[in-house]
Amino acid sequence: MKKVLTTLVIVSLFTFTFGVKIGITQIVEHPALDKIYQGIIDYLEDSGVDFEYEHQSAQNSFQNAITIANKFKTDVDIIVAIATPSAQAAATEIKDKPVVFSAVTDPLSAGLIPKFGKNPGNVVGISDMVPVETHVNLMRTIFPDAKNLAILYNTGEANSVFLADQTKKFAPQLGFNVIEITGTNANELVTSLNAQANRIDVAYLYTDNLVASSAEILGQVFEKNKIPVVAGDIDIAKKTSVLGFGFDYYQVGIETGKIVFDLINGKKPYEIESRILSADSLTFYINLDRARALNVNIPQQFIDIADEIVDTL
Repeated sequence: MKKVLTTLVIVSLFTFTFGVKIGITQIVEHPALDKIYQGIIDYLEDSGVDFEYEHQSAQNSFQNAITIANKFKTDVDIIVAIATPSAQAAATEIKDKPVVFSAVTDPLSAGLIPKFGKNPGNVVGISDMVPVETHVNLMRTIFPDAKNLAILYNTGEANSVFLADQTKKFAPQLGFNVIEITGTNANELVTSLNAQANRIDVAYLYTDNLVASSAEILGQVFEKNKIPVVAGDIDIAKKTSVLGFGFDYYQVGIETGKIVFDLINGKKPYEIESRILSADSLTFYINLDRARALNVNIPQQFIDIADEIVDTL
């Protein structure tokens, strides 16, 4: 009887009929992650479901993310965790309510789920794993003579370490020497970049939360040192790069909202597939103004297929 009652309690925790409260925890505020949050809310409001929500930023602190997770453990019905550190904090602290992760590059290595698809337990979500191999090939095409490829990232972000390893796997195959520029805060990252700027032929920025929140100042350093940049995040690209090829993060929010909608309407986390966003959500950005300033030639074939082009001439 005790086992049956326990099962009924757990099932009730995962079933909602009205007045659902959603807790959204976000590791830091920057344009890409803010767009995810907005996409979630817009999708749910447009769907007509009855919900309220609380939105908290951890201000780039894992300890703050733990504190938020513990608050949400008692205060909300469904937890949405945006970016890897917040998702890890929520999944660690919360076992009896649905946890929906979003914008987690590698949820398997992060320990959130054992595999893509359906999984047992209370965690489900969306991965924004960027096509690193495609990015490296793109850089080799645009910069045929480049030798030193810089990657910038926070060593404390599991998703960034994974993408760094992917870059170090593919880049040498195309003749790139990878220079790692790391830091745990903006000052460390900028200092390291300035120290090695004269060695860099091209820089590659992917979906790193520290880089995203520091993109404006990093863009100034790149411009000063005439370093061309390719980014795997469109919002980072707009502040720093000649080219950007990455996800539309508002669409990431929409796809995350669909999972939350299913949970509100009775599905259990283990009935929903965790997945990588499809290529349909990728955007190709070209800044021809920066390209001209850096004497970078962008082939017409790329200009013809770009989703967004900056060209003030």
